[in-house]
Amino acid sequence: MAKLRNTNKQTTVLTLDEKLAAIGIMTATQQLSSETIAYVDLEETLADAIISFADTSDEQRWLGPVLAWVDVHGATVIIEKLTKILKSRASHGSNVEFASLLASFALQHGHKRWRTLKSLAPKFPRLIGHPDLAASLVKLPGDEEWSRDVNFIIPKGSVLPQRKWTLSQTSLAALNPQYRNRLIYGAQWRADIITAIERGAATPSEASRTSGASYEPCHRVFRELQAAGVVAAKTG
Repeated sequence: MAKLRNTNKQTTVLTLDEKLAAIGIMTATQQLSSETIAYVDLEETLADAIISFADTSDEQRWLGPVLAWVDVHGATVIIEKLTKILKSRASHGSNVEFASLLASFALQHGHKRWRTLKSLAPKFPRLIGHPDLAASLVKLPGDEEWSRDVNFIIPKGSVLPQRKWTLSQTSLAALNPQYRNRLIYGAQWRADIITAIERGAATPSEASRTSGASYEPCHRVFRELQAAGVVAAKTG
């Protein structure tokens, strides 16, 4: 294992389009620098997209590409982390129902760990593209079957997730350090703790704040990396 880098850069504020580009979705945004991409978090970006879909704005244009991303890269998502973020956003008034739609699609493509997010489904049927669904449209003919069990009605052909909208695993790993660590260490907190250290976290406490992981696993990873001679851990 190579020595871990300490970039120690400041957080950059990005638009949703830029964040989606940083996690491998094709957008019209200009190419981002590696320093900027290093500060884009996979689950935070998915949460941003999920919340944006609940708006009646044109942000739902990203629904197809995000679903395609889930198809290709859904196995690399830390569901526990995404759930934690969504619960926090919901407690502040955000609508996170579209997480259940992503979960239903993920399950259709073999990503079984997404199942728990189906619990966030809306109580009443919702037609994609409309804030309210008239009772007469609940049994709309020709809708997508995979979205029915989470109360989303999608007219067939209106949302077309295509893999061409997202980078391959190899290409995204070369672009995004956090994603690369997910491939190396798996979709678990350890991967993000390593990423936090690469981004400049010098102590377990800093790694915990940066990654969202609890202190204990951060301390354990620092201790292991110190024993391996990869990083000099400090108490904190």
